[in-house]
Amino acid sequence: MKKSTLILSLLLFASTVSVLYLAVDRYSTRAQSPNFEDQVILGEMTMMVLGNKQYQDIASKETVYAIKQGVNRFNGVDPTSMDNYEVIVVTKKQSYIFTCVDRACTDVSNKSWNYSRYIENDSVLPLDIAE
Repeated sequence: MKKSTLILSLLLFASTVSVLYLAVDRYSTRAQSPNFEDQVILGEMTMMVLGNKQYQDIASKETVYAIKQGVNRFNGVDPTSMDNYEVIVVTKKQSYIFTCVDRACTDVSNKSWNYSRYIENDSVLPLDIAE
């Protein structure tokens, strides 16, 4: 095989791998990043969470460090489903994940829990919070 053919083959292989990597990376980023419509939905859901009794019970017992919004289109069969939207309330003990109770999102509920980064790490901002 000629040296030029080998170099062209390596360049073709490298460019194909790069394009595939970028395509998968872009797809996964788009699947987990809220667009403008998602941001409006998540904003309304956050207001519903703040008025929710479960949230108020959590906030009265624990210090809330952050409220994060997220969308994860990998979870469901229907990418437009309300099940894909989450509002995550982060405390020192754990993260509480609120999702809609029905397809019309008439209310939100704490459906699951997760690890909190504040168990082992300090807050990112210099918050003056005593526990």
